[in-house]
Amino acid sequence: MRDEPGEVAVKQVLVSTATLPMAVRRAFYDYEGIFEAYEKLEADGVELVFLPEWDSGRPPVTPTSADWQVTSKIESSEIVDLCVSKGIPIPIVHINRDVGTRISSISKDDVRIGQRILDDNLAAATVAGSEIGVLHLWDTYSKSIDIKTVFDRVHEVSKDYEIKLAIENIPISDPSLTAAAVWERLEEIMPQDYGFTLDLNWCSLYDNFAELAAHIDRIMHVHVQGAVSRPEEGVETMVPRVGQLDILSSLSELCSMGYDRTITLELNRPTGLHDFEAALSMIASRI
Repeated sequence: MRDEPGEVAVKQVLVSTATLPMAVRRAFYDYEGIFEAYEKLEADGVELVFLPEWDSGRPPVTPTSADWQVTSKIESSEIVDLCVSKGIPIPIVHINRDVGTRISSISKDDVRIGQRILDDNLAAATVAGSEIGVLHLWDTYSKSIDIKTVFDRVHEVSKDYEIKLAIENIPISDPSLTAAAVWERLEEIMPQDYGFTLDLNWCSLYDNFAELAAHIDRIMHVHVQGAVSRPEEGVETMVPRVGQLDILSSLSELCSMGYDRTITLELNRPTGLHDFEAALSMIASRI
């Protein structure tokens, strides 16, 4: 999957660092596992996820299975420097998932913290040479979301950086909104060089792949989020965390519609390196 010198990269396949350390039997937050696992895989780079578990100053405000008191701690700039020093390409970063929750808060202090985290992540991503920052724009659990307000709070920071933001179709608890409605609103207010990250697992949750795929002109990045399934009888495949979407067929369909940009494997419940190898192979066969 790696391109030869001089070739133009098309449909780059990346691996998310969110679970990559688990390929070498390390905890997901053990950043040393990123480097150990990556050198064992054939991928075009990583989507570097800035984990809130790494923050030494404050625990995550979003749900986590980790005990923050014992997680590895590292600054965004430090993890980028380590990746760069080891020759790991970082075309995409994933902004700290706490940002959307804090930015959506009614607390001015929370909003300011969210903006500081965003600024820190974007500064690190600039050093990495990343083109796109995946962002969870809103609080998944909030029952009332003002999309323009939260976007304006983000753009107040992001406008000072060249990196393009790609808003992910994360779950929405506001009963007055749907992912499709939010994307339509964002298309009206975002800069033209911003766009969306299409996560196929969240499409499966809401059964809205067709609705969101219709925005293909603004889809800048794709998450193939799921787990490797090995049925006793049948073909090895990938299944979403929730719902029934055939995520590999959906990826093929998206590519047949003309999608030719970055794709990230976001592997759930990995049992070892072989799961990552199998999933990357399955993705490559569908694009």
